[in-house]
Amino acid sequence: MSIVIPGQYITPAYKLADSKIQKYYPRKGAILSHIGEGANRIPVIVATVVGKVVYHEVDEGSEVQLFLVSVMPKSNTYHAYEQESKDFRESNSISINLPKENDVVLVKITKINTRQAYCEILTVEGFGNVLQDSGVGANGELAHTSVPYGGGSQAFSSHQTVASSQSTLTSAVTNDLGENFKGIIRSQDVRSTDRDKVKIIESFKPGDIVRAIIISLGDGSNYYLSTAKNDLGVLFAKSENGSGDLMFPVDWQTMVDKTSGVVEKRKCAKPFTE
Repeated sequence: MSIVIPGQYITPAYKLADSKIQKYYPRKGAILSHIGEGANRIPVIVATVVGKVVYHEVDEGSEVQLFLVSVMPKSNTYHAYEQESKDFRESNSISINLPKENDVVLVKITKINTRQAYCEILTVEGFGNVLQDSGVGANGELAHTSVPYGGGSQAFSSHQTVASSQSTLTSAVTNDLGENFKGIIRSQDVRSTDRDKVKIIESFKPGDIVRAIIISLGDGSNYYLSTAKNDLGVLFAKSENGSGDLMFPVDWQTMVDKTSGVVEKRKCAKPFTE
């Protein structure tokens, strides 16, 4: 397994080896791009993160050998290749590391208001960590090209184009890996009962790690999440807005700091073991 960096070509999408056609599809940490112009365009797999290249063969023994190409960062513990193979679709041309509807995810609460809690998606259950490069536009599919400073959907395919743009002459950056996926938990999606009585401040606090399910792709900027099941809700939380120690659930709505005795309200995820 070789080490690659963002923007580095890994392999052509098609190869001929031992009289067999080999076809490669991008997965985590990789995308499908093209080099050349017009009829001379060649599809290639390009890395979008720093890490080791992993090849996983699909449908062994067929006339056309199919390979999934992933780039695994050193800190990533992703090993769900068999599950990924089952979900494999030939028509998909981008990383499957995109959270989708009905996925169970772990999120970190970033801020709250009276109506909803904002969060960042950390991992999708069964598929490993969500990498920052996943997505489309400047968050993924263009991550190996130059983009305007601070992100955006306009891409610059070469340094010559960057230099010729007055608005980005001194501020263009390359290898922008985008942002984390963001989500929203609305007050009506916190619990399945007494929804009109839910108070966000009594359910989540910034810094909490929450298990939730994606119920909608949302408004284009945020996924809509729900914790309206017994096994969904806060898993880890610290008292006193994160300055205290780790708290433990007492019941479905209460957590306690065993060191200081501080009791705080939360929407707990199944506090009792069977």
